[in-house]
Amino acid sequence: MLAVAFALSAFAGCSSDDEDSPTAEPGGQAPTQQEGSAPGEQGSPATPAQRRRPVRLLLLGRFDQPTYLAAPPGDRRRRFVVQREGSIVVVRGRRRSTFLDIEDLVSTGGESGLLSMAFARDYRSSGRFFVYYTDNQGFIQIDQFRRSDDPNRADPASRRSVLRVPHFRFNHKGGQLQVGPDGMLYAGFGDGGSGGDPDENAQNLGRILGKLIRIDPRPNGGYDIPSSNPFRGRGGARGEVYAYGLRNPYRFSFDRRRGHLTVGDVGQDEAEEIDFVPGGDGGRAPAGGYNFGWDVFEGRSSYEGGRAPRHVAPVIHHDQGGGFCSIIGGYVIRDPSLRGTRYYGRYVYGDLCEPSLRLAFLKRPSAPTRPSGLRVSQLVSFGEDARGRVYAVSLAGPVYRIGRG
Repeated sequence: MLAVAFALSAFAGCSSDDEDSPTAEPGGQAPTQQEGSAPGEQGSPATPAQRRRPVRLLLLGRFDQPTYLAAPPGDRRRRFVVQREGSIVVVRGRRRSTFLDIEDLVSTGGESGLLSMAFARDYRSSGRFFVYYTDNQGFIQIDQFRRSDDPNRADPASRRSVLRVPHFRFNHKGGQLQVGPDGMLYAGFGDGGSGGDPDENAQNLGRILGKLIRIDPRPNGGYDIPSSNPFRGRGGARGEVYAYGLRNPYRFSFDRRRGHLTVGDVGQDEAEEIDFVPGGDGGRAPAGGYNFGWDVFEGRSSYEGGRAPRHVAPVIHHDQGGGFCSIIGGYVIRDPSLRGTRYYGRYVYGDLCEPSLRLAFLKRPSAPTRPSGLRVSQLVSFGEDARGRVYAVSLAGPVYRIGRG
């Protein structure tokens, strides 16, 4: 269903240096102040006066088909906005500049594009970061780059391939990279596209598609498979696999405080789901891995005959009849300036078609969820900066921070 999102790209806004426009975005909520001067700016708990201010959507800026936002560990000043056609913009207060441009490498048909990035845990010393995109053949490509001598520019000549995965259809390209609490790189891949997993990839442990993988990228390209991966050394299985039974795990995240893994898996015709795995320090999957059930199950309902060993049912299930079409997984909010609000410690997520951002208390077997009161049209992602502040990204152009205004 995420092809619908990228079909809307004609409505994307242009880049702008305006960070304090008082005009509400379509389907969104008007920011009340310049984003850079918001309370709690230094990542400290809000004062009593600040706590009286409502939580709103504060406009960071407008970009060209943004798909994601991230920041290096410990970097309290900069945000990096990924743009679908193949560039990354670094934002420093009101200033912005191009950090990386790989548009000549990226294809954008269907659900393709430059879809996310992640910074190595030792980025400050190594300068290494990773990008996830679809190449000119439509295959999924994960590359490593390094920053240049200018901290606000990457070195394009430093490009090294980490992993390339053949993919022959326009949809279910996945799109997420995250460095986990264990320092390993996690990536989510769709099942190969079309409908109903016709290639039976998701339950096939011998294939990368339909999986969440866990790898340890080498400094000069390629990767190693961590010894603690659940299928390393098992015949007929890819050692990279950490979790399987996924249709299109477009967005997933780790709770920066507790290490919990949460996956938004885009549904087929009836259900959208959020999968949840409690965890302390990340990395330790059970011997059989995690199996989220697709295509034997869609959400909590049976979809196709067969077996799904050790099936882990979703904690959140939304019927598409309720307006949902493509779930957009988010983050557990750990922004110190939001302590004392109903947002802190809650998981925020949304949907491409249903503009309400929702809050959930994550627990098994079922997570209570409710609307937050905030709305973002054409929601395509969430992001998190180094302070734990969470952002909502609209493919139409605006990127908002969830904060006090």
